[in-house]
Parts: sequence; structure tokens; C-alpha cells
Amino acid sequence: MMDNILIIALLLLMASFFVWLAIRVKRHPEKDENMKKVMAKQRGTEYEEGMQNLYMVNYLSTGLAWVLATVLQFFFDMEAFPSMLISATCLCLVWVIAKLRFTGEFSKSWFVAFAIGLALLVYFIVK
Repeated sequence: MMDNILIIALLLLMASFFVWLAIRVKRHPEKDENMKKVMAKQRGTEYEEGMQNLYMVNYLSTGLAWVLATVLQFFFDMEAFPSMLISATCLCLVWVIAKLRFTGEFSKSWFVAFAIGLALLVYFIVK
């Protein structure tokens, strides 16, 4: 019982950290290192707003991926590697969709990472 309470507290702590990062990038983009690089490119306010939304979605989905991996591992008794692989594959797909939606750019490297993760998932499920 105490182990479950500690795991839930850890999950809340992990999720709250990524929620804090998302709020910070939305309210104070000048404090985020990634947004500093985007602002230095000077590609316009529309692009900066899209990248700001992209980083906000990225932080929230990263926190959700960590929570998902932990839930799969502890509450569904899944091994560590497949649970992390599932959450990382979902994170790659979210990144590809969000980047295409918010900036209009298609990220080939993240799509390749998603395809590799999906192939590994199929291998571990069939195995």
C-alpha cells in the first residue's frame, strides 16, 4: 500500500514538473532555452507563436510519456524497456503531428524515430 502511494506521489511530481515547464514557456518564453534559439532566428512572430505552442505541447506530452511508462511498468507489470518504448514511440508521433500543425514543417528525423520505435514494438510484441 505504501509503495503505491509513493509511486503516485512520484508520478504527480514528474507530471507537475513538465506542467510547470509548459506554463513557463507559454507565459515567459524568453526564459526558455529553446525559445531563445527560436527568437534569435528572427523568422517572425507567427513562427515564434507556433514554436511556443509546439514546445508547450512537447513539454506536456513528455510528462505524459513519463507517467505512461511508469504506469505501464508498475501497475500493469510490464518490463521496463517495452514500457519506455511505447511511451517514446507515442512521443515521436505527437512531435511529428504537433510540428506539422503548429509550424507547417514536417520533421523527417522524428518520423524516422517513430517508424523505428513502431518496428521495435512489433518485434517485442510478436517475440
